Amino acid sequence: MNKKTVIIAGSSGLVGKEVVKQLLTDPMCKEIILLVRKSSDIKHEKIKEVIFDFTAADYELEQTEADVMFICIGTTMNKVKSKKAFEEVDLHIPIKLGRLAHTLNIQHVSVISAMGAHANSTFFYNRVKGSMESQLISMSIPTLTIVRPSLLIGDREEFRLGERFAEKLYKALPFIYPNKYEPIEASSVARAMIKEAFNAHNETVKILENKKIHEISRNILKR
Repeated sequence: MNKKTVIIAGSSGLVGKEVVKQLLTDPMCKEIILLVRKSSDIKHEKIKEVIFDFTAADYELEQTEADVMFICIGTTMNKVKSKKAFEEVDLHIPIKLGRLAHTLNIQHVSVISAMGAHANSTFFYNRVKGSMESQLISMSIPTLTIVRPSLLIGDREEFRLGERFAEKLYKALPFIYPNKYEPIEASSVARAMIKEAFNAHNETVKILENKKIHEISRNILKR
């Protein structure tokens, strides 16, 4: 078994936390390097924390070897209050992480995007996500997996009224959501990301739409 060393950016977020949780019990994972702004309370023999300056003009990691990078970075306009600040988190940080992955010769990068992402979208959020995708694709990373989930369900540290309402509506009336837009558990997204990162395939760029993420997760749980 060729065990993997992984780097995770965004380990305190909804999906990032699930990726860490699942990797801790995954026999394919040898080491988890967490890029963090400040030290967390997570203590485990697999985990190594690296205090990381996400505001730096460019990123460096000394003497680091890894097989996979998970980019689970993301914010909301409500939290950062401006388009410029939103772009810094959801566009520029992932791009700098992609360049870092290329420098470190990481073979597989997995990044969270969003449904409807397109660089020419009329919607700002989708346009930022689409631009992020396009720039990562242009870096010629050996294997890039882009996941585009619908509404994420899970225990968030911050309260988001709109998403909380949509989640409650889905749990009460799931049939009102078409399959394509079915909300998805953060654990399911993490499960699909890990599966794709740890299983070799011939595609240089693989885009997982929401329906496919559901399918991969459900198939894993059936085993």
